[in-house]
Amino acid sequence: MREIAIEGLTLGMCLSKDIYNDLGNIILSQGTEIAEKHLDYFRKHGIYFVYIEEIDDIISRDRYKNAMAHKLKDLNHAYGEVLSQFKTLYFEIENKNYTFDINAVKEGLMELIDTLLSDNDILGSMRVIALDENYHFTHAVNVAMLSAMICKWLNLDKETIYMASLSGLLHDVGKAQVSQTLLFKSDDLEAEEFEQLKMHSRFGYESLKNNPTIPKAVLAAILFHHERSDGSGYPSGLKEEQTPYFARIVAVADVFDAITSDKIYKKGVSSFKAFTIIKDESFRGLDPNISEVFLSNIAAFFVNNRVRLSDGREGEVVYINKYALNRPLVKVSNAFIDLSTDYSLEIEEVIS
Repeated sequence: MREIAIEGLTLGMCLSKDIYNDLGNIILSQGTEIAEKHLDYFRKHGIYFVYIEEIDDIISRDRYKNAMAHKLKDLNHAYGEVLSQFKTLYFEIENKNYTFDINAVKEGLMELIDTLLSDNDILGSMRVIALDENYHFTHAVNVAMLSAMICKWLNLDKETIYMASLSGLLHDVGKAQVSQTLLFKSDDLEAEEFEQLKMHSRFGYESLKNNPTIPKAVLAAILFHHERSDGSGYPSGLKEEQTPYFARIVAVADVFDAITSDKIYKKGVSSFKAFTIIKDESFRGLDPNISEVFLSNIAAFFVNNRVRLSDGREGEVVYINKYALNRPLVKVSNAFIDLSTDYSLEIEEVIS
């Protein structure tokens, strides 16, 4: 990276730093290829020097991309292994065999989490994995991964991260004893049906409570991950810190993946809409500290992602406003749209 006068710029060079206007807003983002229109803009607005990428920067970037490709391949493999192990475990519970040894599953899960933590790009990682499986299986693995990341962002130790991820993986195993018709019903559940579905957390706990290889903290997360801070949750109506810590972590991960995942009968909401939902829920149901840490960290992964706006246009997220995580600055063609001030638009979908 080096600073260069605009007179020395050549078309096709790439910016290595964002360019801001006097109000502190990004007007050109890092990686933009210089075109004639940019030179005219620089001259018109009194921009005399910019930072551009040099050949070493490009080589380093290519090496990084290659390294990431290998890491994502490793993560894809580890994800598939855990998914396969979880499916076997799920069917064991479905057949009322509760005496399995969780340690084999835990070893595979630890490998997945170690691979995940080594590159941190959880969203990119989850998107490259082919999710053509039953939602309930992939949801379990996704919640395990998200729970691990939450613990990392909370600066918790490795053993705690592993325990939380295991809690996430097993949180919904009780659904193995719920009617498949009920689980995959596309219409709204009747009140009686919802009461049956709510039993899954107790089913999971009762199924595994006598298994000596399942830690008690994990059992508590299975039983209480649907409790809410205001006492509106189930099965016990616990409030605030009455709910075990892992259950509160899993609750945030569970909600995020559940509302953003596509299902056979319903398309998931965009991650940015999910930010709004979780923020709102943190005022009454989800743990506010865990929610805040989760949102502030996960939002950063969406910079440089392509999105579709509510008017059909596509653009690129170039800046996340920490005071309005769900309404970032989006570059559309040659214009910048600040969604934190323009409420006529919103992000409908994250494309890539």
